[in-house]
Amino acid sequence: MPSGASWFGRSRPSSHQDDLKEAAARDAAADAEALRGRLDALEAQVALTERYFTEGFWNALDVAYEAILPHRPLTCVVCGHTAGRDGFEIREDRCYFGGGRLERYVCPACDCVFGPQKYLDLDEAFVARDYQVLYSRYSEGDSTENELRAFRALSADKGGRYLDWGAGGGWNRTLAILRDEGWNLVAHEPNSSSATTDLGAPVWDGVSGGFDGLFSNNVIEHFRDPVAQFRRFHELLRPEGRMAHASPCYDYCFAFTRFHSVFLLGRSPFVLAERTGFKVVDSERDGEYINYVFQRA
Repeated sequence: MPSGASWFGRSRPSSHQDDLKEAAARDAAADAEALRGRLDALEAQVALTERYFTEGFWNALDVAYEAILPHRPLTCVVCGHTAGRDGFEIREDRCYFGGGRLERYVCPACDCVFGPQKYLDLDEAFVARDYQVLYSRYSEGDSTENELRAFRALSADKGGRYLDWGAGGGWNRTLAILRDEGWNLVAHEPNSSSATTDLGAPVWDGVSGGFDGLFSNNVIEHFRDPVAQFRRFHELLRPEGRMAHASPCYDYCFAFTRFHSVFLLGRSPFVLAERTGFKVVDSERDGEYINYVFQRA
């Protein structure tokens, strides 16, 4: 046996080996930190680029529409009243999400506020991509309480089948709670591609109807063509089926986003119902929680 060595000593790593392992660990940690820094910088650059092109697109569209709007008729998306730009009261906001100037119009015939016209004019494919960009970085707050209130307003029957229109992208617990209570629910999220399949309810196939009820929260203000959307709901519901749509935007609030294209103020919920085969059978106001219940004729 070599001088200075022992079987006991051979059973433990040498201090040199410990030093090598510690150096390797430090190098790995430094490499990981450097990689995180590069990824953070890349993420910031992508976000900046996205913001730059988003603002550039909408600002260019604002310039074009400033020249177009004085010379084209505008039509209310609820009652169909048509007039020139000067025939409507104009309300202006700026889009928090880089969407430029938001010019909306107060309808003198039904009280709804609609617009901006530049957003109403877009095709569905572009709008869908616009939402995809939004929800790739943005998540709504937890809306479970208000969604449950909207569902309860239906006076639902345990034997019925119900559609959650706007089930969310994982930011609420509504479906899980109602499914645990034994309700037969189907989920649909028109503006976000994530999470509904993870919440314990089947996802609507986009075709089937025969629902006893339908409910939404913070969705109705996104309808660019509320008449067409309500007529589609009419097809999905059984006779005398009910739907509850809760939203603070029955008042003119949260107007800082281009994604809110209709505010159902005053007479407009009743006009919308009458035009689409519904009647308003109930409503409730409690701070920002405002809900209207519509019944299919």
